[in-house]
Amino acid sequence: MDYIKKGYGRNYWALVFEGAMFTGGIVALSTGGVIALFINVMTGSNTLIGLAVTLQALGLSVGHLLGAPYVNMIRRLPQYLFKVMLVQRSIPLIMAIPLFLSIGGYPVVYVFLTLFALFWTFDGIITLGWGELCARALKPDLRGHMMGMLTTMGCIFSLLVGLVVTWLLATPILDEYNRFAYIFVMGSAILMMTVLGIRLVNDPSPIKIPEKLDVKKYYKQIPSIIRNSKAMQHILVARIPSYIGFAALSFIIVFGVNTLDLSTVQGSWLVYAGIIGGIISGIVLGEASRRYGNKVNIILCNIFVIIVLTMSLLLVNIPGLGYIWLFATCILASIAGSNWFGYFNYFLDIATVKERSVYQLVGQLIGIPFSFAGILMGIVVDMYGYVVMFIISGMFAFISIIFSLRLLSKGKMEELQIVNEIDREIDNN
Repeated sequence: MDYIKKGYGRNYWALVFEGAMFTGGIVALSTGGVIALFINVMTGSNTLIGLAVTLQALGLSVGHLLGAPYVNMIRRLPQYLFKVMLVQRSIPLIMAIPLFLSIGGYPVVYVFLTLFALFWTFDGIITLGWGELCARALKPDLRGHMMGMLTTMGCIFSLLVGLVVTWLLATPILDEYNRFAYIFVMGSAILMMTVLGIRLVNDPSPIKIPEKLDVKKYYKQIPSIIRNSKAMQHILVARIPSYIGFAALSFIIVFGVNTLDLSTVQGSWLVYAGIIGGIISGIVLGEASRRYGNKVNIILCNIFVIIVLTMSLLLVNIPGLGYIWLFATCILASIAGSNWFGYFNYFLDIATVKERSVYQLVGQLIGIPFSFAGILMGIVVDMYGYVVMFIISGMFAFISIIFSLRLLSKGKMEELQIVNEIDREIDNN
């Protein structure tokens, strides 16, 4: 394992810095926060809020499809990621231009959603290389801990960003166009800081001789890999219903604003509740990943979804529970929304060294049909109300918990990783 330990200290903190800056900057593009409020203010359409959720998921999937075959051809991953990140992190600046020109309503939302999809397509390409770099640079247990640390540090930084966002959303100095334009500009500036962090990462095992690319062969191997891996089959079955369960989280803030008839200032502080939840999730889920494995992490997030939806249903029936209850609900929704690194790490943990990009790709592709859950949930809300959506999402979150019980425990995962390591040594010799 010496090749992984090399440069550990520098790599750990460089990746934490890069991830923390991304976590802070992405506050400006959170579908469950700023973006939901932006679309609600410009159009009042829950369907378009759901479309944003769907475009994020689809963009990630398309990015994975475009980038997966090429991961093992990249000689120097940090330098490659630096260039791609530089392009992607500038997209929010373009989003702000129509708003500075006072173009509002549906036209500006359509332009935004197009750029939003492009942003997340780039992110799908970046995620593959970033995951491969993390797998090379850090031991598996430290990888999960690092992601928890970057989530915590990022959300602490997000508290400061959140104060500025809250002020921009509430100040009477700015109109509705300029307040969101400045939020997008600020988000881009913070996201640009990530390129500095990624350049500090040392790749312990850069590719000296890139593999010859055979795209057709690359994609043809996917069905056989799934058939031969019980671990892969189990996580896919557990992951599928969770897409519908987690889709409800993006609507919690708008639900609260509409249910309690909140002012702009009160609504803006709910974004801050999400940031507080992110800090808690980084500590709780990061430590759960390190101590008990990513199976526990995944199950916990689905349990939090059910709690959030239960609290929302209670608020519908007992509005007197009030703003503090809603604030706590938004905190828990943010914790549940940090499910990404549980699933992300689980796919990396069960993969062999040569097949890591394939496992990441499969983990993303399985969600393509279910990425439409966001827009479908928005349509359900517009047609039948929030209660029906909450019940549907809660049922699927419960199903996901049942299927997740079959996932590998931390001990079983360590045994699998030893086998994969032995296979790697045999291949090298």
